[in-house]
Amino acid sequence: MTSHTRKWKEAKLEEVKKLAKDYPVIAVATLDKLPANILSVLRKRLSKDSTIIVAKVRVLQKAFKESGVDLSKVEGQIKDSVLVIFTKKNPFELFSFVKKNKGSTAAKEGDIADIDILVQAGDTGLPPGPALSTLKAAGLKVKVAGPTIAISEDKVVAKKGEAIKKEVADVLGKLNIKPIKVGMKIVGVLDRNENMYYQADVLDVDEDELFNKFTLAYQQAQNLAVNAVIFEEGTTELIIVKAEREAKAIEKAIAPAITQ
Repeated sequence: MTSHTRKWKEAKLEEVKKLAKDYPVIAVATLDKLPANILSVLRKRLSKDSTIIVAKVRVLQKAFKESGVDLSKVEGQIKDSVLVIFTKKNPFELFSFVKKNKGSTAAKEGDIADIDILVQAGDTGLPPGPALSTLKAAGLKVKVAGPTIAISEDKVVAKKGEAIKKEVADVLGKLNIKPIKVGMKIVGVLDRNENMYYQADVLDVDEDELFNKFTLAYQQAQNLAVNAVIFEEGTTELIIVKAEREAKAIEKAIAPAITQ
Protein backbone atom coordinates (compact mmCIF):
# COMPACT_ATOMS: atom_id res chain seq x y z
CA MET A 1 0.00 0.00 0.00
CA THR A 2 2.86 2.36 0.94
CA SER A 3 4.63 1.65 -2.35
CA HIS A 4 1.42 2.26 -4.29
CA THR A 5 0.86 5.56 -2.46
CA ARG A 6 4.42 6.66 -3.14
CA LYS A 7 4.13 5.85 -6.84
CA TRP A 8 0.80 7.65 -7.05
CA LYS A 9 2.28 10.75 -5.43
CA GLU A 10 5.29 10.71 -7.73
CA ALA A 11 3.07 10.35 -10.79
CA LYS A 12 0.78 13.13 -9.61
CA LEU A 13 3.78 15.34 -8.89
CA GLU A 14 5.09 14.94 -12.44
CA GLU A 15 1.61 15.50 -13.88
CA VAL A 16 1.17 18.78 -11.99
CA LYS A 17 4.65 19.99 -12.96
CA LYS A 18 3.92 19.36 -16.65
CA LEU A 19 0.52 21.05 -16.50
CA ALA A 20 2.04 24.05 -14.69
CA LYS A 21 4.44 24.49 -17.60
CA ASP A 22 1.80 23.99 -20.32
CA TYR A 23 -0.93 26.33 -19.01
CA PRO A 24 -0.56 30.05 -18.22
CA VAL A 25 -3.53 30.30 -15.84
CA ILE A 26 -3.92 28.23 -12.67
CA ALA A 27 -7.06 28.31 -10.52
CA VAL A 28 -7.44 26.73 -7.10
CA ALA A 29 -10.88 25.61 -5.90
CA THR A 30 -12.21 23.81 -2.83
CA LEU A 31 -13.91 20.43 -2.92
CA ASP A 32 -16.27 21.38 -0.09
CA LYS A 33 -19.86 20.30 -0.90
CA LEU A 34 -19.00 19.69 -4.57
CA PRO A 35 -20.95 16.64 -5.83
CA ALA A 36 -19.10 14.24 -8.09
CA ASN A 37 -21.68 14.65 -10.85
CA ILE A 38 -21.16 18.43 -10.96
CA LEU A 39 -17.39 17.97 -11.14
CA SER A 40 -17.84 15.48 -13.98
CA VAL A 41 -19.96 17.95 -15.96
CA LEU A 42 -17.43 20.75 -15.45
CA ARG A 43 -14.57 18.50 -16.56
CA LYS A 44 -16.40 17.78 -19.79
CA ARG A 45 -17.39 21.38 -20.49
CA LEU A 46 -13.92 22.72 -19.77
CA SER A 47 -12.00 19.93 -21.51
CA LYS A 48 -11.41 21.92 -24.73
CA ASP A 49 -8.93 24.36 -23.19
CA SER A 50 -8.57 23.29 -19.55
CA THR A 51 -7.50 20.37 -17.37
CA ILE A 52 -8.90 19.71 -13.89
CA ILE A 53 -7.07 17.61 -11.31
CA VAL A 54 -7.62 16.73 -7.66
CA ALA A 55 -4.57 16.35 -5.44
CA LYS A 56 -3.29 16.64 -1.91
CA VAL A 57 -2.07 20.06 -0.85
CA ARG A 58 1.44 18.82 -0.07
CA VAL A 59 1.81 17.26 -3.52
CA LEU A 60 0.68 20.51 -5.15
CA GLN A 61 2.96 22.63 -3.01
CA LYS A 62 5.99 20.55 -3.95
CA ALA A 63 5.06 20.46 -7.66
CA PHE A 64 4.47 24.22 -7.82
CA LYS A 65 7.69 24.97 -5.95
CA GLU A 66 9.69 22.84 -8.37
CA SER A 67 7.90 24.52 -11.30
CA GLY A 68 8.48 28.03 -10.00
CA VAL A 69 4.77 28.70 -9.42
CA ASP A 70 3.93 30.83 -6.36
CA LEU A 71 0.52 30.01 -4.89
CA SER A 72 1.40 30.99 -1.33
CA LYS A 73 -1.51 33.44 -1.20
CA VAL A 74 -4.06 30.62 -1.22
CA GLU A 75 -2.30 28.16 1.04
CA GLY A 76 -4.16 29.38 4.12
CA GLN A 77 -7.53 28.98 2.40
CA ILE A 78 -7.25 25.36 1.32
CA LYS A 79 -7.30 22.12 3.29
CA ASP A 80 -6.26 18.53 2.68
CA SER A 81 -7.33 17.94 -0.93
CA VAL A 82 -8.08 20.66 -3.47
CA LEU A 83 -9.12 20.96 -7.06
CA VAL A 84 -6.86 22.77 -9.52
CA ILE A 85 -7.83 24.05 -12.96
CA PHE A 86 -5.04 24.52 -15.48
CA THR A 87 -6.46 26.62 -18.30
CA LYS A 88 -5.86 28.95 -21.22
CA LYS A 89 -8.98 30.95 -20.37
CA ASN A 90 -8.87 34.50 -19.05
CA PRO A 91 -9.25 34.42 -15.22
CA PHE A 92 -12.47 36.45 -15.32
CA GLU A 93 -13.88 34.31 -18.14
CA LEU A 94 -13.06 31.14 -16.19
CA PHE A 95 -14.65 32.40 -12.97
CA SER A 96 -17.80 33.50 -14.82
CA PHE A 97 -18.07 30.15 -16.59
CA VAL A 98 -17.73 28.18 -13.36
CA LYS A 99 -20.20 30.45 -11.57
CA LYS A 100 -22.84 29.92 -14.26
CA ASN A 101 -22.38 26.15 -14.44
CA LYS A 102 -23.99 25.08 -11.20
CA GLY A 103 -26.15 22.06 -10.50
CA SER A 104 -29.11 21.42 -8.24
CA THR A 105 -29.09 19.23 -5.16
CA ALA A 106 -31.49 18.24 -2.41
CA ALA A 107 -31.83 20.58 0.57
CA LYS A 108 -30.50 19.63 3.99
CA GLU A 109 -31.40 21.04 7.35
CA GLY A 110 -29.50 24.28 7.88
CA ASP A 111 -28.87 25.01 4.19
CA ILE A 112 -29.48 28.64 3.26
CA ALA A 113 -32.12 29.20 0.58
CA ASP A 114 -30.70 31.05 -2.44
CA ILE A 115 -34.22 31.95 -3.58
CA ASP A 116 -37.76 31.70 -2.26
CA ILE A 117 -38.54 27.97 -2.33
CA LEU A 118 -42.05 27.40 -3.63
CA VAL A 119 -44.00 24.16 -3.42
CA GLN A 120 -46.78 24.28 -5.99
CA ALA A 121 -50.28 22.93 -5.59
CA GLY A 122 -51.02 19.61 -7.26
CA ASP A 123 -50.81 15.86 -6.96
CA THR A 124 -47.73 14.70 -5.01
CA GLY A 125 -47.90 11.11 -6.18
CA LEU A 126 -47.44 10.07 -2.53
CA PRO A 127 -49.83 7.54 -0.99
CA PRO A 128 -51.81 8.51 2.14
CA GLY A 129 -50.12 7.61 5.40
CA PRO A 130 -47.10 9.05 7.23
CA ALA A 131 -46.48 11.42 4.31
CA LEU A 132 -49.59 13.37 5.31
CA SER A 133 -48.03 14.37 8.62
CA THR A 134 -44.70 15.18 6.96
CA LEU A 135 -46.33 17.52 4.46
CA LYS A 136 -48.45 19.23 7.10
CA ALA A 137 -45.41 19.74 9.34
CA ALA A 138 -43.91 21.92 6.61
CA GLY A 139 -47.01 24.12 6.60
CA LEU A 140 -48.61 22.70 3.46
CA LYS A 141 -52.35 22.36 3.05
CA VAL A 142 -53.01 18.85 1.83
CA LYS A 143 -55.87 16.49 1.13
CA VAL A 144 -56.34 12.90 0.05
CA ALA A 145 -57.35 12.73 -3.60
CA GLY A 146 -58.05 9.10 -4.40
CA PRO A 147 -54.93 6.95 -4.03
CA THR A 148 -52.55 9.89 -3.53
CA ILE A 149 -52.06 13.09 -1.55
CA ALA A 150 -52.65 16.45 -3.21
CA ILE A 151 -51.37 19.88 -2.15
CA SER A 152 -54.28 22.33 -2.09
CA GLU A 153 -52.42 25.61 -2.67
CA ASP A 154 -48.98 27.03 -3.45
CA LYS A 155 -46.77 27.63 -0.46
CA VAL A 156 -43.36 29.29 0.02
CA VAL A 157 -41.75 26.92 2.51
CA ALA A 158 -38.48 28.86 2.85
CA LYS A 159 -37.70 32.45 1.95
CA LYS A 160 -34.46 33.64 0.36
CA GLY A 161 -31.71 33.91 2.95
CA GLU A 162 -33.45 31.70 5.51
CA ALA A 163 -32.04 28.48 6.95
CA ILE A 164 -34.06 25.49 5.79
CA LYS A 165 -35.82 23.65 8.61
CA LYS A 166 -35.70 19.87 8.97
CA GLU A 167 -39.45 19.54 8.27
CA VAL A 168 -39.06 21.50 5.05
CA ALA A 169 -35.99 19.56 3.95
CA ASP A 170 -37.88 16.28 4.52
CA VAL A 171 -40.81 17.46 2.38
CA LEU A 172 -38.61 18.73 -0.44
CA GLY A 173 -36.84 15.38 -0.49
CA LYS A 174 -40.12 13.46 -0.70
CA LEU A 175 -41.30 15.70 -3.55
CA ASN A 176 -37.94 15.40 -5.35
CA ILE A 177 -37.48 19.17 -5.30
CA LYS A 178 -33.79 20.14 -5.45
CA PRO A 179 -33.60 23.87 -4.66
CA ILE A 180 -29.98 24.22 -3.62
CA LYS A 181 -27.55 25.41 -6.29
CA VAL A 182 -24.08 23.94 -5.92
CA GLY A 183 -20.93 24.38 -7.90
CA MET A 184 -17.21 24.67 -7.83
CA LYS A 185 -15.90 27.38 -5.48
CA ILE A 186 -12.80 29.06 -6.85
CA VAL A 187 -10.52 30.47 -4.14
CA GLY A 188 -8.13 32.34 -6.40
CA VAL A 189 -6.55 32.42 -9.86
CA LEU A 190 -2.93 33.00 -10.88
CA ASP A 191 -2.36 34.50 -14.33
CA ARG A 192 1.33 34.05 -15.09
CA ASN A 193 1.08 35.90 -18.43
CA GLU A 194 0.18 39.08 -16.55
CA ASN A 195 2.01 38.11 -13.35
CA MET A 196 -1.24 38.74 -11.45
CA TYR A 197 -3.05 36.87 -8.69
CA TYR A 198 -6.81 37.38 -8.34
CA GLN A 199 -8.86 36.62 -5.24
CA ALA A 200 -12.38 35.28 -5.77
CA ASP A 201 -14.09 38.52 -4.70
CA VAL A 202 -12.20 40.44 -7.41
CA LEU A 203 -13.19 37.94 -10.10
CA ASP A 204 -16.86 37.88 -9.06
CA VAL A 205 -18.09 40.55 -11.48
CA ASP A 206 -21.76 41.18 -12.30
CA GLU A 207 -21.55 41.13 -16.12
CA ASP A 208 -24.89 42.88 -16.69
CA GLU A 209 -24.03 45.64 -14.24
CA LEU A 210 -20.58 46.07 -15.79
CA PHE A 211 -22.06 46.24 -19.30
CA ASN A 212 -24.58 48.87 -18.19
CA LYS A 213 -21.79 50.96 -16.65
CA PHE A 214 -19.76 50.81 -19.88
CA THR A 215 -22.85 51.78 -21.89
CA LEU A 216 -23.58 54.73 -19.61
CA ALA A 217 -19.94 55.85 -19.70
CA TYR A 218 -19.94 55.72 -23.51
CA GLN A 219 -23.15 57.72 -23.74
CA GLN A 220 -21.84 60.36 -21.34
CA ALA A 221 -18.53 60.62 -23.20
CA GLN A 222 -20.32 60.90 -26.52
CA ASN A 223 -22.62 63.63 -25.17
CA LEU A 224 -19.62 65.58 -23.86
CA ALA A 225 -17.79 65.24 -27.19
CA VAL A 226 -20.82 66.44 -29.17
CA ASN A 227 -21.33 69.49 -26.97
CA ALA A 228 -17.60 70.25 -27.10
CA VAL A 229 -17.67 69.85 -30.92
CA ILE A 230 -15.01 67.17 -30.96
CA PHE A 231 -15.16 65.45 -34.35
CA GLU A 232 -14.60 61.68 -34.47
CA GLU A 233 -16.35 58.65 -35.91
CA GLY A 234 -19.04 58.47 -33.26
CA THR A 235 -19.81 62.19 -33.02
CA THR A 236 -19.46 63.80 -36.49
CA GLU A 237 -22.96 62.96 -37.68
CA LEU A 238 -24.49 63.97 -34.35
CA ILE A 239 -22.64 67.32 -34.36
CA ILE A 240 -23.90 68.10 -37.89
CA VAL A 241 -27.48 67.16 -36.99
CA LYS A 242 -27.26 69.28 -33.83
CA ALA A 243 -25.84 72.25 -35.74
CA GLU A 244 -28.58 71.96 -38.38
CA ARG A 245 -31.28 71.80 -35.72
CA GLU A 246 -29.88 74.85 -33.92
CA ALA A 247 -29.54 76.79 -37.18
CA LYS A 248 -33.20 76.12 -38.03
CA ALA A 249 -34.21 77.23 -34.53
CA ILE A 250 -32.28 80.50 -34.95
CA GLU A 251 -33.78 81.02 -38.40
CA LYS A 252 -37.27 80.51 -37.04
CA ALA A 253 -36.63 82.91 -34.17
CA ILE A 254 -35.31 85.81 -36.31
CA ALA A 255 -37.60 85.34 -39.31
CA PRO A 256 -40.38 87.63 -37.95
CA ALA A 257 -37.88 90.42 -37.32
CA ILE A 258 -36.49 90.17 -40.88
CA THR A 259 -39.89 90.30 -42.52
CA GLN A 260 -40.70 93.51 -40.60
